[in-house]
Amino acid sequence: MSAGHPPQNTKKGSNPNGDSAGISQLAAVLDTVNGLFCAYDTEGRMVYMNQKLKKLLGVSDEILKDLNVTDLAIERHRRRIQDKLRARIQAGSESCWELPIRSQLDREFIVIARTSPWYQQGKIAGEILLMEDITELKLTEAELRESQRRLADTIESLPDATAVVDRGGRITYWNRAMVEMTGYPAADMIGKGDHEYTIPFYGYRRPALLDYILEPSTNIDREYTYIHRDGNVLFIEAKTDKLRGREAYIWARATPLYDTKGDVVGAIETVRDVTDRKLAEADLKNSHERLEAIFRGTVSALSVATEKRDQFTSGHQHRVATLAAAIASAMGLPAKTIDDIRIAGAVHDIGKLYVPLDILSKTGKLSEIEMLFIKTHPSAGSDIVKSIPFEGPIAEIILQHHERLDGSGYPQGLHGEEILLEARIMAVADVVEAMSSHRPYRAAMGIDKALLEIRDHAGTLYDPAVVKACGEVFAEGKFEFPSGGLES
Repeated sequence: MSAGHPPQNTKKGSNPNGDSAGISQLAAVLDTVNGLFCAYDTEGRMVYMNQKLKKLLGVSDEILKDLNVTDLAIERHRRRIQDKLRARIQAGSESCWELPIRSQLDREFIVIARTSPWYQQGKIAGEILLMEDITELKLTEAELRESQRRLADTIESLPDATAVVDRGGRITYWNRAMVEMTGYPAADMIGKGDHEYTIPFYGYRRPALLDYILEPSTNIDREYTYIHRDGNVLFIEAKTDKLRGREAYIWARATPLYDTKGDVVGAIETVRDVTDRKLAEADLKNSHERLEAIFRGTVSALSVATEKRDQFTSGHQHRVATLAAAIASAMGLPAKTIDDIRIAGAVHDIGKLYVPLDILSKTGKLSEIEMLFIKTHPSAGSDIVKSIPFEGPIAEIILQHHERLDGSGYPQGLHGEEILLEARIMAVADVVEAMSSHRPYRAAMGIDKALLEIRDHAGTLYDPAVVKACGEVFAEGKFEFPSGGLES
């Protein structure tokens, strides 16, 4: 009931507490309206309270008789409420404000209070008060503010440079680590949109990770040298020459931010300066390449030293290495294993440096003692190379390349899978190359006889899978033994 609309059957000059007809009419009207209502006279004495408000505040009819509206307020607010009540009554004005109140059970609520004067006989007899309980809303708002404060504190304390944008791409957080990395103060960045966050890194506005998170149709593939997606998380590496005016490599990770409904409301990105790591990786790669060159030069020198001494088998090691690598490739072995086989093949006979030259070049049948000398070369070769820090089992391959599946080989008499696969491949390649090439004590026997030899002894002397792959290598017609020395 608002100002200017008094009850029609009130008596002029009557007291509101004594005018039962006016109060009854007021109650009858307010009881039909949904909400939390009460009415009080010009001194704040309560004359009516509807059932919903009574229930909320725990007010009985007995208590209501002696209740003043200021009694509902928390004590520190009572004087202010009384003063404002008098001022409103005098001015005949309406009001709306937010305040905390306390129930009879000492429970606190936060309400929006809306007052309007009510009249008797054309004069203000008091006020009607409508309350809206916003306690839960206020608690939710407080929890949200606390959550946002904790989020802000967490982001601020992160060691990684971190930026957050809202759904519209405007910066909402720009933490201390980001300030230190870019030199751009947070005060200059907060609230900025239109790709402003890319300027410190690239010197101009361009699509970035945050844009892709907010709008997955954004084309950023051309903007970065490396992009990796893991579900809804995006990782990149990029190079820039604008980070504080210097060339730098950065790594970044971005992910969406969701509200309680699961809708994307923004995105967060963390950035790391990985320049030192990238430079270290480049130095390591260069060192590795230099080391590889040294190793290969060492292998080549050892191979040449062996073949310079034994002119009759010149090129044998290189040809064996090439065939063994082709067989390994046909078997689908990893590139690293193939490379190990190629290296071991190039020096597999280096132990012959310890065998007297007259035995190596003898055209007739070797004596038993001479044969014992020959059989020392795998062990001698293994001893020579095992001090070189190869990544693969080069020394073991050299040691085992004359072993046979049935244990009839040397120097250890190993059986079956006791022999490294790489050594089993080397054994087949060694026999095929030796039989197909000229030797001081016989003429070349040719590829066909060499292949027949390994097929006849597949499963006894030689690994059947290796024999099969060797046959496939030659059957394809694409393999030829190389001429000359070791390739670099």
